[in-house]
Amino acid sequence: MGIQTNWYHRYLNLPFEITPPEYFKHKDGKDIKHFYIDDDYSEVDSFFDSLGLILLLKEVFYTPPGKKIPIHTDHGMYTMHSKINITWGSEDGMIQWWKSDKTFRKKLNGYENLTSEVHHNLWANEEDCQFLFEANTNKPSLVNVGILHGTNNPNKEEGRWTLCFVPQTKQKQFVHWNSALEIFRPYLEI
Repeated sequence: MGIQTNWYHRYLNLPFEITPPEYFKHKDGKDIKHFYIDDDYSEVDSFFDSLGLILLLKEVFYTPPGKKIPIHTDHGMYTMHSKINITWGSEDGMIQWWKSDKTFRKKLNGYENLTSEVHHNLWANEEDCQFLFEANTNKPSLVNVGILHGTNNPNKEEGRWTLCFVPQTKQKQFVHWNSALEIFRPYLEI
């Protein structure tokens, strides 16, 4: 799949290593988790700054063994915006992208109590979706979160922690997928 046709995922060769927070060592939880963090990732701040970007926020997801994070966009509409994800845990787990004509908006308090955050996302039920693409993010990845996506961890024994970095332009706009491909071009894995 060429750079023009892959609207979902690209691996990145970053000029630094991202280390997981200490609490990522606890992979025995049975509940999906999502929360924002204030942990210091100055190398990501500096990297984004060198590209003319701002690190808007950092967030964490945990996908327990045998569970899925529901299919959603990261906002209440299709935005085609990108972020950088890196995951530690099961190699079987994937982020998956979907298409559906049966989406809905619903203010969910924590994925129906699966996270502590309030979400105004666009949602879809898997049975109403067409599968498009999947990728493992156990190495730094540029991902499109402005279209329907979710996480699947079929591994019955090992959970997956994902660290997310959301870039923004200096004009305080999300970075559209096409723009991200240009901005991160020197770091895209061929």
